[in-house]
Amino acid sequence: MRYLTVQDFGTWLGVEGARLIVRDREGRILEESLSRLRAIRIEKRGVSLSSDLVLECAARGIRIFFIDWRGHSVSTVINPKNQHAVVKVREAQFMCFHSPMAAELSAEIIRAKVRNERAVLLYFAKGMRGRSDDRNEILSAAAGELKDNAERIADIAPDGTDSEGDSWRGRIMGIEGISASIYWNALAEAGLLPESFTKREGRGATERTNASLNYGYAILQSYVWAALDNAGFELYEGVLHTDKPGKPSLVLDFMEEYRAWVVDRIIIKLRGVIGTGYAVLDPRLRRRIASEIDSAMQTVIKKGGSRVKLENAMQRQAYRLSGAVVGEKKYKGISFSW
Repeated sequence: MRYLTVQDFGTWLGVEGARLIVRDREGRILEESLSRLRAIRIEKRGVSLSSDLVLECAARGIRIFFIDWRGHSVSTVINPKNQHAVVKVREAQFMCFHSPMAAELSAEIIRAKVRNERAVLLYFAKGMRGRSDDRNEILSAAAGELKDNAERIADIAPDGTDSEGDSWRGRIMGIEGISASIYWNALAEAGLLPESFTKREGRGATERTNASLNYGYAILQSYVWAALDNAGFELYEGVLHTDKPGKPSLVLDFMEEYRAWVVDRIIIKLRGVIGTGYAVLDPRLRRRIASEIDSAMQTVIKKGGSRVKLENAMQRQAYRLSGAVVGEKKYKGISFSW
């Protein structure tokens, strides 16, 4: 299944029969079977969609995402027919996220995030074995610290406090923040980030690596959004991120497990293409980043004794999260192998 990214002003999208038709300002045409399409991502103003296409996409469950110039997903079109079976999940979600179980779920999500940051460090350390410099040691030492931090998160008690009686949210986010600092500092010290990258910056970043990361997270968000929506969740009711109008808090929660392995690892591997300094990302670089992440989501990984595509593994995780919310079994976050 394919994710189509549209980045050119003046592009028109329509439908003929069961095929998507894309026409640019020069009249060049791209055709794609709708049966092979999972989602459409629109990243530019001045793109036109026919109402027939919107209706056909809704009927087929093909999501349409709109991403702004900063790389943030700002809107989506979904099929309301897919919402008929979600009442049970959403009722359980609201109850669960305001109960002591919220601490358990949040701890597992952040524990998985830290484990996967560790996996990224070990992935790059593996390629530096036998070198005369100390970059392998820098990454391996930081990975050891992250392993300890992931185990510390397990100290969160079912009643929503840790062993010292502190608030679970403050405790979890404190460990998450310390781990993120160790992670990014190690990558920078090992020469895997440019000199212009002095710290991690979110919305509105102009430094090229940070801007590339933010754009990559927006691409990842479209996959996470689809997986959670398929599982029946209310995407704006989160368990860890605070709820604000227009903020898909649960999407941001669930995405934490995938940021490092899916996006950070790819952006680091593309560092020679991305370059250093401060500049707006050009369309060619955006297309390259989107293509690399789309390819990564189709990579086959080992999961639960079987081999599945990462996109399918993410969907399974979303269903497991819904199972945990309705009380079927405990949720276990995804872990990647380096």
